Amino acid sequence: MEERLDFMRERVLIGEGMMAKVYLWNGYAYKCFVEDYRDDWIAYEMRIQNTINKTGLSTVRYYPSELAHSIKMDYINGIVLADKIRQDKYKGGLDDLLEVFQGVHEITGVDLPRLNPFLLREIRNVNIEDSKKELAYHYIGELSDGDTLCHLDFHFLNLMYTENGYVIIDWVNAKIGNPIYDYARSYVILYEFAYRLSKKYLKKVKEQCEFDYSDLQKAIYVMAIHRLSESENPKIRQLIEDMEL
Repeated sequence: MEERLDFMRERVLIGEGMMAKVYLWNGYAYKCFVEDYRDDWIAYEMRIQNTINKTGLSTVRYYPSELAHSIKMDYINGIVLADKIRQDKYKGGLDDLLEVFQGVHEITGVDLPRLNPFLLREIRNVNIEDSKKELAYHYIGELSDGDTLCHLDFHFLNLMYTENGYVIIDWVNAKIGNPIYDYARSYVILYEFAYRLSKKYLKKVKEQCEFDYSDLQKAIYVMAIHRLSESENPKIRQLIEDMEL
């Protein structure tokens, strides 16, 4: 109880999302989840992060927290890449993002859930026409499976710039599969929140990665439909419609 009172008095808010707020306290970052966020989901995130930390990538260590309904983690003294771009007028953000992304995809054989069964399960519950679901299932069947580490939420807010280089955060969505879906997922997120940048991103992916472009389009379609399982967004619905033209 005393620790909780000290935390409430001394904490400093350093980040905020839909499901959690992150505070700095006693030299560590504490991810404090909303009241109805399930404890088994917190335990799952801990397991995923501990697995990722064994890969050798630059990530954040997690620890059991002395505070209920939270995760304790190393505090990273840096800024997210999005802020570096905005505040410092940094021009190399997109190139940096893709360089780090390629490093993630050099990792294989990690003990994580597989992506394809997850996609099939989640798409089944999306509020969209069955014909669109069937097309997504068809594309998943056409694209090869894989054994590559996929972050599946890789964007400018989940890459932190520090004096020692970049640190990749927020691995809770990580799976093993075909990395084409990882690039497609990032495109869908950029399309939703930074449309003009999404076009530059897609151009660079086509230039730097050895994907067949038609396969990349199929992966984008799949990940756009999957995105609707997380939140309703007319932009994403329009993206799906446009890809069927």
